[in-house]
Amino acid sequence: MDIEPLLGELAEGSALEPFRALIEPIREHDRTRGSDLVLTLKTYFAAGGNTSEAADRLFLHRNSMLYRLERIQKLVGLDLKDDRVALALQLGLLATERRARCN
Repeated sequence: MDIEPLLGELAEGSALEPFRALIEPIREHDRTRGSDLVLTLKTYFAAGGNTSEAADRLFLHRNSMLYRLERIQKLVGLDLKDDRVALALQLGLLATERRARCN
């Protein structure tokens, strides 16, 4: 089964708007400070939540990765170790990426 059409349909609707809003403080931080926290979050999830692997993919020291993840948690006010939070943020990233591609 191809999941892309399902995700595309979900991302293009309004159902993900609250999840997209979760990502906005991170995007704003990136815009105002020239940081890469959205990329950090995407990479963290792409690495299956493995901090060391994500740090390697971004050519960062593991402690720098941990600092960035802590910063993300403070910006959104949620704990990344909670599976529900991780899912919500992944949906927010999906919605944000889809919107950017459409614009």
